[in-house]
Amino acid sequence: MKIAVTDTGNEDKQKQYLDWLRSFEPSAEYIVVSYKRNNGILHDVDGVVLTGGCDIDPKFSKAEPVEKVEPYDTKRDEFEFSVLDKALQRHIPVLGICRGLQVVNVFLGGTLIADLETAGFAKHTAKTNEPIVYHPVVVKEKTQMHEIVNVATGTINSYHHQAVQTLAEPLMPSSFSPDGVIESIEWNEQEGKPYLLAVQWHPERMKEHANPFTTKIGESFFKAVRL
Repeated sequence: MKIAVTDTGNEDKQKQYLDWLRSFEPSAEYIVVSYKRNNGILHDVDGVVLTGGCDIDPKFSKAEPVEKVEPYDTKRDEFEFSVLDKALQRHIPVLGICRGLQVVNVFLGGTLIADLETAGFAKHTAKTNEPIVYHPVVVKEKTQMHEIVNVATGTINSYHHQAVQTLAEPLMPSSFSPDGVIESIEWNEQEGKPYLLAVQWHPERMKEHANPFTTKIGESFFKAVRL
């Protein structure tokens, strides 16, 4: 089993993703992919994880006002759009995390909020040296997410200042924060499509192993990979 994991650009954060994934499937081979590593061809890859990181170039995300968009890497955007395109064409399971959710939405035609606080939403990320932000999440019934976590509500961490503005047409929201921010997305119609799940929180940073919003997410992805 071979899993492609996009490069976050931060060695410590990359290790968190890899450690979390290995906790579910220690025998798998994990390949960190990026435009800098020149290994973006999904040859014999069984699954793809789109990781967190910088903002998306506003020329793709349509996020406004542009001055609220934080530093971005256009080459990373283009590379990850290409990875996602190939994965969907080849029916390779995809898990998107934080920025990964935003990549999925933008690639499929959606747009992003430039900055949640500026747009009137609650703070969804902590500044340096502040406590981690946690908040409740409500799961929509009769969704893939609801089937995975098997609970109606829970608690998740939060590290993002952008979020879905307009959801891409092929997608549906499957969970929300109390202030209405979309916290996970999936296909509108699952039949005939590859596994695709994207979450706005960071399951790889959650240490509460009994929390389904970390454990069940990882288990679901690897179940799809094995199938």
